[in-house]
Amino acid sequence: MRPVLFSIFGWPIHSYGLMLAIAFVVAIFGVGRAAKKQDIKFEIIVDFATWVLIGAVVGARLAYVITEYRYFIQVPWWEVLKVNSGGLAFHGGLLGGFLAGYIFIRHKRIFPWKLADIVTPYIALGYSIVRIGCFLNGCCYGKVTTVPWALRCAANDISLRHPTQLYSMLGSLILFVILWRLRNHKRFAGFLFLLYIGLYSIMRFIVEIFRESPMVFPWLSLAQLVCIILGIVAFGLIGIFTWHYRDAKLASKNSQVS
Repeated sequence: MRPVLFSIFGWPIHSYGLMLAIAFVVAIFGVGRAAKKQDIKFEIIVDFATWVLIGAVVGARLAYVITEYRYFIQVPWWEVLKVNSGGLAFHGGLLGGFLAGYIFIRHKRIFPWKLADIVTPYIALGYSIVRIGCFLNGCCYGKVTTVPWALRCAANDISLRHPTQLYSMLGSLILFVILWRLRNHKRFAGFLFLLYIGLYSIMRFIVEIFRESPMVFPWLSLAQLVCIILGIVAFGLIGIFTWHYRDAKLASKNSQVS
């Protein structure tokens, strides 16, 4: 583990913060290139990404502080602001980033769900990059285990654990490949975004089995509970919107025939 990779003029460059920055840059250029085909200017994508980043960081930090409130009530209040070395909850970041991006896009009068489908594969790719930062930082680690691939992946702990950071990284890369192959889908706008929410919920639920996490029941973590709710909502909406989309296409086809 290397929480601090190097220093520039005495300023420490944290591995988590650097990976977050790399994910942000990769997403901007990837989304910008794809959005150009939809006649959306690159400048708008940069502004959109800035809003999403701010919303995601605020939402992720707020969710993390809420789930880890026992720690934060014992430390000075400014500890809440230290996000460059980890301590972000993805579900909160997803919600915060979505709300901030939605407000910006609506202000620019761009159809939000079409852009959501463009952005979605890069959410998965960015997530996998950030998990490298988690691994180097020693956060989001797994339970103590004796499996052959166990690693010392928790900060200030030499115990061999499940490297759940790497599980999440590999799982998200698989999701990226799936989403990338479906990027030209002919379904309703927003399908790719909802599919990601559903697939991510499944992937995260499985990873949580091996991860040290706050529990709501002895057999269910808080993150798993959120995954169940989001997964049901996402796949439920896919079913509803697919049904309405097919009906609309059929009605349009019948009107053209008549």
